[in-house]
Amino acid sequence: MFRFGLRSMSFLSADSVAVRVRYSLRTAWGLALSSLLFLALATSARAQMSLQEAVLLATKNDPGIEALRQEVAIKTVDIDAARDAYFPAISLSGETSTTDSDGPGVVLSVTQLLFDWGKTRAEIKQASQVRVQAISDLKMAIESLTFEIAGFFLDVEVLDRKIAYTREYMMFARRLAGQAEDRALGGVGDNSEVARARLEIARADEQMSQLLANRQIALAQLEYLVGLSLGDVRMPPTIRFSQHYAAVEKIRAAIRISPEYTSARASVDEAEAGIDTAKAQRFPTINLQAQGRADLNGGDTQTALGISAGVDLNSRGFGQRQIQSARLRLEGAKASLRGVERELLNTTGTALERLQLLRQSEMSKASQLVEAEKVLSSYEEQFIAGRRELLDLLTTGRDLYDAQIDEIDTYDERKRTEYESARRLGVLGTMLSAGAVGQ
Repeated sequence: MFRFGLRSMSFLSADSVAVRVRYSLRTAWGLALSSLLFLALATSARAQMSLQEAVLLATKNDPGIEALRQEVAIKTVDIDAARDAYFPAISLSGETSTTDSDGPGVVLSVTQLLFDWGKTRAEIKQASQVRVQAISDLKMAIESLTFEIAGFFLDVEVLDRKIAYTREYMMFARRLAGQAEDRALGGVGDNSEVARARLEIARADEQMSQLLANRQIALAQLEYLVGLSLGDVRMPPTIRFSQHYAAVEKIRAAIRISPEYTSARASVDEAEAGIDTAKAQRFPTINLQAQGRADLNGGDTQTALGISAGVDLNSRGFGQRQIQSARLRLEGAKASLRGVERELLNTTGTALERLQLLRQSEMSKASQLVEAEKVLSSYEEQFIAGRRELLDLLTTGRDLYDAQIDEIDTYDERKRTEYESARRLGVLGTMLSAGAVGQ
């Protein structure tokens, strides 16, 4: 075949051979690039999504967070609207006849604020603090969404571990069932041992079906939140909350910059600005006014320039009631601020104590599992030698499996407690990113 190929090529011209060689090279390069592109797409489709990627996609798709973003934009516009008081106000009106003029005319008025005793400045401060509260609400919503997504990631991680242990237990039960059948055929055992082993297989199979269904539900919820079809997810990172916030000073520092505390502090600043606004309203606002009127019936054009001063003389604005109301609002905001600080300090301290207990329990259960595995291995050897009953071996194996599931549940509770504590402080997203980099 190889000689035939050389002989056939000898009848071609040099130019034809060159053209065919170039065509073959282009075809080979095209096939190679297509293969690489296909492999890249297939690898991307099978790639596991990280928790950080899921949170980033979910925050873009969540309508509640988008609504809060728009709320922040609205509050930003409100600040600009409050600043507009420093700029001239222009008004244009038309009238048919007034007591000052006879006939229709057009009036143009321009008013420039000269002095308002800090009222506009206080209103800008109030609007700014309201915007801070809106930003804090947005941050807390993002933290809550991050915690929700992290919970589903943790569900998948925990269920994968339980599925692995359940699969091992099913193999163990099937192995025992085979040994029980051999014993029954040999006349050493009876069919009750076989039935008991098959019962354990059925229980494990039911447990496996439930675990797989729960895992699928968790992935479906993640797909709903992320807005994409997921192949699989990576293990959520460890944040080491206890190690990072072991000192009270670090807890207090984290509380002072947490979204919940920031919102409460902004409420205090808003109330203080409200007192300044109430005080400024008791004094006259001084404006520079320019006005021009043009008669539409051919009359003269009139202009005027002057300074005006005005004050609201109603009982609420001119008296002390509005100031008293603003001061009471300030006291309430300060009380809420102290309450938020106390609550965060208490919940964080309680969570740290609980995390310590869970970590100790987790270590204790891990050591117990090692001993239980040794006992089960010894029992199985004794069962093969005929010195143990099948029921003893099945009971010991089931106890080991239950202990493994219990140890996973303790791990699950500890990790969720860490995530929940970080969410309350508003540092869950930051600690997850740091944990991912550390891993």
